[in-house]
Order: sequence, then structure tokens, then C-alpha cells
Amino acid sequence: MLLALLMACLAAPMATAQITTGTIAGTVVDSTGGVIPGATVVLISESRGTQSVPVVTNATGDFVFPNMTPDTYTIEVTMPGFATLRRPGVTVSGGDRVTVPPLTIAPGGAAETIEVTAEAPLIQAQSGERSFAVTSAQVESLPLGGGRNFTDLTRLVPGVVPGGASAGGTRLGGAGQNNIMMDGISAMDTGNNGQMLNMNVESIAEVKVLTSGYQAEFGRSSGLQITAVTKSGTNQFHGSLYDIEDNSDWNTNSWQNQENG
Repeated sequence: MLLALLMACLAAPMATAQITTGTIAGTVVDSTGGVIPGATVVLISESRGTQSVPVVTNATGDFVFPNMTPDTYTIEVTMPGFATLRRPGVTVSGGDRVTVPPLTIAPGGAAETIEVTAEAPLIQAQSGERSFAVTSAQVESLPLGGGRNFTDLTRLVPGVVPGGASAGGTRLGGAGQNNIMMDGISAMDTGNNGQMLNMNVESIAEVKVLTSGYQAEFGRSSGLQITAVTKSGTNQFHGSLYDIEDNSDWNTNSWQNQENG
């Protein structure tokens, strides 16, 4: 009994980290397609300018960066006798398992840098989930109405329709209650099974919605899995200002009123 309790306590933080962070994986090869073991790979945050702890490719040329904060990264690969390779624009969201196409390094000096500007799109090859991520730019720019609830952003998700028995809409072809989480912590009211916490949308970095094929770390409800990730600090100052104006004179007249004259 004591052992089971200890294992449950240790597993809880791990599950939270998997939901709020993502994984980036890939392979480093040479121009002939042969794998390159021993290459040093780092991730550079394009929003903060920070650099991850270096990772060295294994015997098959593979590398993995687990528990990465949602952001857009540049992958930098270095290896003695080869030119430095930079692959920008690698975006990861909470819960993503992103697989980068093979990174090809060419012989050259350390001072030489090759920047990959066009390549095959990134794919999530390590899971079969169907999901959609609402980016920071969309959260900041799209109108949400007077409620300013981040769950309204689920209307952007393909296969999700507004309304239903739970906050955030209903997926096509399926019903059931939704599960809402903030930074991996449940935001559900266990009394009425509704949304308990509606944080200011200005504090939300992104919203990810899973519609089917959930991973093992998700559960509780059979409907949508809605995960919001709050913003973290950057090396730039940001501010915002918004105003909500409601006036019934601006409302579109209903079809019934138009037909009744």
C-alpha cells in the first residue's frame, strides 16, 4: 500500500510535465545519408534567446529533447570537421511529440554555418492523436467577446461545434463532458463538472485541444481535452489594452423578425 502511494506521488508531476511541455526528436546524418553519432545539438528559443542544455546524438544519430516549454526553437547542430547547421522555426506546443526531418550536415570548418530555410513540414510521428493548437498570436489577436474565456477559442478547431453539455463546445460525432486543464492542473469543478477557473486571457500563451486519440496522460472525460498554457517571461517588454463595447443597435436582426416584418 505504501509503495503504491509513493509511486502515485512520483508519477503525478511527470504527467503534468508531459501535458504542459513537448518533445522534439530527430536524426543527424551526413550528405550520404549515414548517421552521425557524437554530434552536439542545442535548442535556441526564438522568443527568449535562451539556449537549452546540449544533447549528444547516440550511436544511431538520434537526439531527443523532452519537457520543452511551448515555444518556437532553432535547432543548432555542431560536429568537429563539419559546418554548423541551423534549422529555425521548430514550433512545439504542450503535449506535442515533434519529429524533425533528418538534419544533414556537410563537411566544413566550425566558422561555416548552413541555415536550413525550406524543408519538409514537421510531423507528430510519435502519436496518433488528433489535436489543434491555438498559438499565442491567435490568442492575443482574435476577438473573444465579452466573456473573454479561452475556451471560446475551440471554435477554431476543425470538427468542433459551439454549444453542448460542457464549456468549450462539442466534437462532431461524439458527445460527453470536456476536460479543461491549466498548466496540467485540472480546472474542472467536481461539483457541477463545469469550468472552475477562467484565468484572464492575457495570461494565456496558447490553447491546445485534443479531439481524439488521447495519450495516456489525458483522461477523466470522454469529450474534448482542452489544455491552456500560461505565459512565461521573455527578454522583451509587452503590454496590451482592449475595450469591449456592447450596443443592441449593432446586433444583426434575427431571421424571425425580418420575416414578421
